[in-house]
Amino acid sequence: MFLITPVAWKQKYFAEGSRPPEPTVHRWLRDGVVPGKKIGGSWFVDEQAWLANGDDLVQRVLEAG
Repeated sequence: MFLITPVAWKQKYFAEGSRPPEPTVHRWLRDGVVPGKKIGGSWFVDEQAWLANGDDLVQRVLEAG
């Protein structure tokens, strides 16, 4: 599991004009649309799970390194 902030995730994977607003990303995280974890009141995106998109083999490869 590799956790990154929603801001870093948006900057890495969305073009400048297409980045979703912060409340939308938090809703996606809360609803499970984007895999993540809430730690101490702050949301984090599980980048590896998001990249794997539910594929267990891809998830294991990403975790291995």
